Amino acid sequence: MIENYLFDLYGTLVDIRTDESMPSLWRRMALVLSLQGAAYDPEELQIAYHTAVQTEIDRCWTKTPSVPREHIEPDILRAFASLYVQKGVVAGHDRLIDAAIFFRAASMLHLRLYPRAQQVLRALRQRGRGVYLLSNAQAAFTEPELQSLGLTPLFDGIVLSSDAGVKKPDEAIFHHIFAKYHLRPDTCLMVGNDEEADMLGASRVGMAGVYIHTKQSPERRRPLPDGCREIVCLSDLLEE
Repeated sequence: MIENYLFDLYGTLVDIRTDESMPSLWRRMALVLSLQGAAYDPEELQIAYHTAVQTEIDRCWTKTPSVPREHIEPDILRAFASLYVQKGVVAGHDRLIDAAIFFRAASMLHLRLYPRAQQVLRALRQRGRGVYLLSNAQAAFTEPELQSLGLTPLFDGIVLSSDAGVKKPDEAIFHHIFAKYHLRPDTCLMVGNDEEADMLGASRVGMAGVYIHTKQSPERRRPLPDGCREIVCLSDLLEE
């Protein structure tokens, strides 16, 4: 019997579009950092940022070499900290959070809930089901977005890949949420829009899955794993 629903966030509950290649993002971000004593020109900052992210991935991977490198999820705040350090500036946690939020806002084209997302989460909880978030996401970006969309109080628990250090479909992040909230895989259902990260990942750890195709879904390359089915909209979950 399904007692707990584990939801993906972006592309499943939330429609988001960002573009980190926009020149305006790097111009604005360079101005912010320069005003704080870390002077960059936009092109230099873009290169430094991507280098810092890859350096963090490599650093994390050396600690957990058994995890495929492509499944590693570093904390983006460490990359932002590196940008300041390279210019001789030591930034405190609050400044790093502010820089991350500004970066995210400057790269964002839209952010909105999919239809009935809040209502479905509330209805499942009213039926006595556990409702959890399991998302490949950066806490520095995602926690403010969850608050602004009114989603935070609708979850019984939240696990983001930047906190776990690994992302879906790696089995480790599924075991992380099971251990943190004392869940059993056979009582959990994964709801997501990504065939590999959500459905294949869930299947590998003994979970059933519900796939929903959205504009943000990667191209389907194979049939859904056994134990996974497809729905058209989130409200279909309430018809089970």
